[in-house]
Amino acid sequence: MAEKTGFTDKPIYDFNTSANLEVYLTGGQRWHRVTCNDFKSWDGQRRINGEDYDGPVYCYGTNRLALKEGRNGIVESEVTEARSKISRKIRGSSELLSQDEK
Repeated sequence: MAEKTGFTDKPIYDFNTSANLEVYLTGGQRWHRVTCNDFKSWDGQRRINGEDYDGPVYCYGTNRLALKEGRNGIVESEVTEARSKISRKIRGSSELLSQDEK
């Protein structure tokens, strides 16, 4: 049987995950509802049920604390890097398929 790899710890959430979690996107200048994973890793303005939230920020998909630097985005980690590689592979293979159809 294969052994689990990657992040296997239970995620830490310092807030009610079923609440209305929102982050402020400066480009669109408005609030957007997000998942609890995105919320805990957002380095920017956050609010829960309409009230400002100033809790800790974690690297995406981990329980590792991150410094607040006002990035107005998700704090990257090896989890986001791995997902990005997979996405590029999928996009690359679909691009090859579409070129074969031409």
